[in-house]
Amino acid sequence: MTRFIALRTLVPTLSMLGLLLVACGSEEEPWNPPSAFAEPVPAPAPTEPGSEFDKGEESILGACAEGIATVKRDPSNVLLLVDRSGSMHIKLPSGQTRWQATKQGLFDLVGALPATTNVGAMLFPQGDAPVNNYCRIDAAANDVKCTPNWPEPTQNARCDGQTYQAGVPSGLLTPAQIDAIRGHVSASDAEFYWGTPLASALRAAVDAQRASKAPGAKSVILLTDGNPTSCDKTGISDDIANVVAAARAGTENGELVRTFVIGVLDTARQAAKAENLSPVAAAGGTGRAANCAATNECFYPVTANAFATDIKKVLEDISLQAFDCTFSIPEPKAGANPDPDSLNVEVKGASGGYVVPRDTGKTNGWDYLPGGKQLQVYGDACKKLAGDGGSSVEVKIVLGCKTQVK
Repeated sequence: MTRFIALRTLVPTLSMLGLLLVACGSEEEPWNPPSAFAEPVPAPAPTEPGSEFDKGEESILGACAEGIATVKRDPSNVLLLVDRSGSMHIKLPSGQTRWQATKQGLFDLVGALPATTNVGAMLFPQGDAPVNNYCRIDAAANDVKCTPNWPEPTQNARCDGQTYQAGVPSGLLTPAQIDAIRGHVSASDAEFYWGTPLASALRAAVDAQRASKAPGAKSVILLTDGNPTSCDKTGISDDIANVVAAARAGTENGELVRTFVIGVLDTARQAAKAENLSPVAAAGGTGRAANCAATNECFYPVTANAFATDIKKVLEDISLQAFDCTFSIPEPKAGANPDPDSLNVEVKGASGGYVVPRDTGKTNGWDYLPGGKQLQVYGDACKKLAGDGGSSVEVKIVLGCKTQVK
């Protein structure tokens, strides 16, 4: 007999986006979810009658489907990891500095998100005092310049992951939480920090999210304008592989802390490199397409010439994934024998019913998140969930019918 699970949830509107910027049992063993990109992907099976599943409701997919499980959209828990190294004070063609433009984008984002969202902030580097007395942005070159033979701080503190703490731990976005985030970030406006210890900072951020007791989908949003530097005399080194390992720690062994990566690209001056940041995003479970690693396009780029426009679009795209359209897949009945190609996402809204296709390219459809216990709806398909009937939209995960793919 074919099997079916459906889930219904009420998806809130995403009006803030105009403002800015997730199955397979054995007789004795518990469910072991599929890998995020494995093919084919086994689907969950229904629980016993009388549980949360209602087999009486019909699916637009037809007789192949049976049963319904009702769940709510996963809440969100996000930690902003923001680079405050000296190069963030380089001026953009607009006249703003990278730091000023970044602040504006982030502040617009947290000001527009619903109060039910958990958001916190961590800045890096940490561990050293600012080096304003020795380093600055040279106005003529619009680049970092330090006095000759200046006393560069030792690397021990800023390259030690134990140094790093969230200046504002993740919490519900009350007015007080928003003020705390704004105040913490703004406190570094006139401070010039040395080095870009990406691995240490990201490891600390991922660990903080892993330890968080807040429910729902956990993410780190990393924004940097640099490559890993100034840890070459420590055991962690400046090898990008250490940063990749830090991101992967959030998406392996049953963990699910995704790392979204925003990189400032500026070929004329000190800036991040795509070949460094793309593998970090891929390891963090947020690659923008199935083949993005081949072209170093797994991360979100922000260019110097169009910084304000780029960061608004990037934060909007990330917001759809980090804050909306993530759904948990119910665990199946122990001992179930499900069909590996029988999961679909079905929507009923004001304009009628339709099926969202699976899109492993992650552009306009759904796909599994790392670990296989959650799925994510991407792109315009996510926006449509919010805009098609608002709170009346019903989203169902249906098993038993052949998966429709893009």
